[in-house]
Amino acid sequence: MNRFIVYYFSLVLLIGGLAYAPWVLASYSMFPSDLVFVFVMVGGVSPTIAALIVAKLECGRGGAEYLFDQFGHKGFSKLWFLVAVLVPLALAACAVLLWSIAGGTHNLNLTKLAEFPPILIASFLMNMWEEIGWRGYALPTLQKKHNALISSLIVGVFWALWHWPHFAVKDSAMAVNYHNFLWFAIFTLFYSISYTWLYNITEGSLLTASLYHASTNAANTILFVEANITSSIFPYYFLTIIILALIIIFTFKTDSLSNKKRAIFK
Repeated sequence: MNRFIVYYFSLVLLIGGLAYAPWVLASYSMFPSDLVFVFVMVGGVSPTIAALIVAKLECGRGGAEYLFDQFGHKGFSKLWFLVAVLVPLALAACAVLLWSIAGGTHNLNLTKLAEFPPILIASFLMNMWEEIGWRGYALPTLQKKHNALISSLIVGVFWALWHWPHFAVKDSAMAVNYHNFLWFAIFTLFYSISYTWLYNITEGSLLTASLYHASTNAANTILFVEANITSSIFPYYFLTIIILALIIIFTFKTDSLSNKKRAIFK
């Protein structure tokens, strides 16, 4: 692992931890709550801040250009944009189906799907700042020395660790939804594999990865959060993510990222 990726992971955890700390303290009435929003915003974009700093150290003036140019990568079918949007919806729907088979009740209101486009757009504008760091900098840097599976797992570990403040907040919604940090971390490791697959198969498109992230949050909001079943359905959702990861690992053996054919999920 080269020193720049070490710098990145150290910096993103440091910036994110410091920025989110006031939010954690405010939940225990130890920090003014009216100032929390600014710190949370900084925490949310900390993967991009860290990536810009390290890319500048590694690539000089071209660092920022290298990161943001990945939103305009071409050379792949634009149908992958549709895949990035629809797969998270399909995964959430499969989780609902499994939960229903197991005896759960979901009052699915199809009119709720009308909320999907605006939530998708809002989520994209928020989540792209994560993807610039995790998939825009960390993943391609790791894949210079490791295959995609190992790179996915390394990114997944630090992606999960970066979320620790969400579990430290008093009465944390994320802790309730994912049951505990350990289950969330394992879930993130498996889900990270599908992000890598999508990033690689679209020639390193950050736009596709960001759409995938945004669609995941939008689908979960509509099918889980608004139905108030996020915690109950998590085991079934977890299962769908594991199945997807295994399908990817055993089906997609090579990629064409940077025109280099190589075995990646072995």
